[in-house]
Amino acid sequence: MTTRLCATTAERYVPEPEPVSTEILIGAHNCPLWEADRPQIWDQVVKHPERTPALGFYSQENPEVADWETKWALEHGISFFVYCWYRDGQGGPVKMRYSSAIHEALFRSRYGDRMKFAIMWENQAKGRAGVANEADLMENLLPFWMENYFRRPNYLVLDNKPLLFIYRPEFLINDLGSVENVRAAFEKMRAACRAAGFDGLYLLGEYRGLNPQHLEMMKQLGLDYTFAYCWPIPGNPNPQQAIKAQLDYIETTRRLAILPQVVTVSQGWSGWRDEGTIWKLPPAQFKELLEKAKAVIRTFPAEELGRRILLLDNWNEWGEGHYLAPHREFGFGYLDAVREVFSTAPKEHVDLLPEDVGLGPYDQAYKKRLEAGSPR
Repeated sequence: MTTRLCATTAERYVPEPEPVSTEILIGAHNCPLWEADRPQIWDQVVKHPERTPALGFYSQENPEVADWETKWALEHGISFFVYCWYRDGQGGPVKMRYSSAIHEALFRSRYGDRMKFAIMWENQAKGRAGVANEADLMENLLPFWMENYFRRPNYLVLDNKPLLFIYRPEFLINDLGSVENVRAAFEKMRAACRAAGFDGLYLLGEYRGLNPQHLEMMKQLGLDYTFAYCWPIPGNPNPQQAIKAQLDYIETTRRLAILPQVVTVSQGWSGWRDEGTIWKLPPAQFKELLEKAKAVIRTFPAEELGRRILLLDNWNEWGEGHYLAPHREFGFGYLDAVREVFSTAPKEHVDLLPEDVGLGPYDQAYKKRLEAGSPR
């Protein structure tokens, strides 16, 4: 249960987070597409106003926005974000797209060092987001990650190994020439991490299916774990069907026993244009899914990351219809479910919104672009 408090003091910054501890590390995928110069990104939310974030149609590059997200996450048991990370061009010095959520907001925010983070290499755009060759990987990309991310004290490191999530690991076969070349490159990456003082590198590859041949290919690439960004659930399922489908994916992946998994659970899906299957779990059913996923995780071998981590999909994918951050329809309902399932902190607590302490709104850039005649 959430208790609201209206602040009457003169405080004019995000109040300090009051983190709650969890036995399992809870992370959430973070979608970094909400930049000030892209007002059209909110079109799907205009169609679905119930999704409107508590921050409004915000600009993610604002450090104050990052501090609200850090506060809300930590106070409900979410201790790290996995940011989608986009390269802009292969070969040569690293250029990025959509990087402001990390570099301008998280890194410049007051509380950013309290929130762990990792990156998911979003290498889906062929010829643009991957690597030109092994030299590009080892001489450009990995050093950039090492300097900007892995060495930061709040990067997600377990067993003295940074975690690197890879969205389309199979695309590296084309980039590097063969499965064997990818495996050799991954070993070189681990060796470079050891030379930098780590004990190696955990490599996690995204896959949202059950094809044994695909999982075997991922194993041959040299990946340590498989994970799903989300689970495809056809047929516009009701909440109970959506819960069962996700648990079936998780259990079947385990029974195949080809590659160990880090479990992901999802709250909903619509696609960017309401295409295909559409479904959503209300907070009570999301809590039920979390409880069942927690029970599954406890059966994994103690030495596996899957026993220690749960991924939530998604913190802020407002367009595709999967989101956990506070919003108009359910408020803090999804976050309260996470807190109640994974933390022993009291159920009664205070959830603050920006207006409670005289802050916000954060949609000035969006409104300015509309006033200037940009298409909605």
